[in-house]
Amino acid sequence: MRACREGGTAIEQALRRLDREFFAVLFARARRIIRDADAARDLVQDTFIKVWQRCATYQGTSELLPWIEAILRHGVLDALRRSGREVAFDEDDELNARLAAHVAELSQQDIATPDDELRRTQVAECFQKCWEKFEAAAPSHAAVISWIAADGLSHEEIAELLDRSPGATREFISQCRKRARVHLAEWYSLAFGKDAP
Repeated sequence: MRACREGGTAIEQALRRLDREFFAVLFARARRIIRDADAARDLVQDTFIKVWQRCATYQGTSELLPWIEAILRHGVLDALRRSGREVAFDEDDELNARLAAHVAELSQQDIATPDDELRRTQVAECFQKCWEKFEAAAPSHAAVISWIAADGLSHEEIAELLDRSPGATREFISQCRKRARVHLAEWYSLAFGKDAP
C-alpha cells in the first residue's frame, strides 16, 4: 500500500518482492489447473500486472495472498473460457474433464464480480478524496492517523515523534481520530453503509 502511494521505483521494488515471495505458490496453483507451464507463467505475470493496476483498491484489511489469488483465479477462468471457445471439450478426455471440474470449483468460490470491482474503485476514490481534504485541513492530525493506520506505530512511538508526554499524546490522538471521523464520514458511509463510529 505504501509503494502504491509513493509510486515510481517503490512500486517496482514492491512487485519484485511480491514476485520473490508469491511466484512459486501462484505458479503451482495456475499450473495445476492449466497444465501448461508457459501459460501458467504468463498468467502469474499478468496477475502481478493487475496487482499493480489495482493496488489502490487493496484496503489492507485482509491477507495479501488471498487477494492476489482472487486476481489469479479471474485470469485462470478467463484463460479456460478462451480455450473452451477454441477447443471443443471431449467428454472422454481426462484432462478436459479435470479442467471442467476446476472451472466448476472456481466458479463456486467467492470471486469478485465487475460490479464488486467498480464498487471497490468508487470506495477507493472516495477515500482518496476525503483523505486529501483531511490532509489539507489538518495535516498534523492526518499524519498521526497515517502513522497509526499505515505504519502501525504505537502510542509510545508517536509520543516520541511528537515529543509529548503519554497523556498529552493520548489526548492529541483522540483529537486526531475525531477530526478523521468528520473528514472520512462520506467514505465510511459508502464503504460500510453507516455513519462513522
